[in-house]
Formats: sequence, structure tokens, C-alpha cells
Amino acid sequence: TVQKQLEDRLRELSATDGLTLLANRRSFDEALEREWHRATRHGEPVSLIMADIDHFKPYNDHYGHVAGDRCLQQVAAAIAAGVRRDGALVARYGGEELAVILPEVDAAGAGAVAARVVAAVAALQLPHPASEAAPFVTVSVGATGCVPRYQDGGIELIADADAALSQAKAKGCNRYEIKQG
Repeated sequence: TVQKQLEDRLRELSATDGLTLLANRRSFDEALEREWHRATRHGEPVSLIMADIDHFKPYNDHYGHVAGDRCLQQVAAAIAAGVRRDGALVARYGGEELAVILPEVDAAGAGAVAARVVAAVAALQLPHPASEAAPFVTVSVGATGCVPRYQDGGIELIADADAALSQAKAKGCNRYEIKQG
């Protein structure tokens, strides 16, 4: 019915980031909690990747916010294409930070996906003269994974991925780091 179609469309819109067309933060939070609980029950790994566009503020300052939005859309699409895993959720975590939930993937597997993400964004060759990392847009990525042993909803997974991301930034950007969970 028309009513059902409208409800489905509203549900889809409430779960999607309007700019990148990826899952939004609320969808990410719900999916991570769901995957964490599933992995805990089944004794399977779950991994998380966090990616941040390097030196994005200078990009916006140089090109303007409209171009910054277009850049974010292109990076989001490249990351989603670079993930290529069934069951993965790619989401806009906030600002210029994107996250990927990888069910049934360990930290080593997350590292392989992280390498593809870094390469996919670099392959765009979007000019970024204000970057200290490269003459084009790049991302830094933190990856982690574990087999959950307790029901914290994935809070520690987020902290570990964020720590790995910070390490990648500290080592000069345009790279990924893995933190074993």
C-alpha cells in the first residue's frame, strides 16, 4: 500500500546520512550493538574501521564548503567501494569521519580492508594543495577486531579503532594502523 511505502521510505531516510547517503550515526550505533551481541553469542570476531579525511579543515578553507561536501561524498563512495564485504556497514560517524563495521572479520582481515580503503581514496587523486600529507586528498585509518567476551555493546572496539586512527595520524597520515583487540 501507499502507506506502507511511505513508512518504509521514512525509515530509510531516518537511517541515512543526507550528504553521503551512507548509514548515519544512529544506524551505526544500532548496528554495532547488534553485531557485538551476535558475535558474543556465537564466539565470532567483529571488527571496526574508523577513517578520517586528512587535513580536511584546510581543504574546506581552500576550496569552500560546497567543494568540501563534494569531496566528502566522493571519499564516502570510494570507501564504500573499497570495503567489498557482505554484511559490512559503512557509515558517516561524524564530520569527516567514516566508520565500517565488519562482522565475522578479525583484526588482520580489518587491516586488509583498511589498506584497500586508504588506496581507494588515494586513487581518487582529488587535489589538496593545503595538505601536509600529500598533494591530494588522503585518509588515515584505524582498524581493530576481536572476539567479544562480554556485553559492552562495542564501546571498547570504538576506543581501540579510535586509538589506532590517532596513531595513524601521529605517524604522518595517509596510512592505516591496526590495534589488536
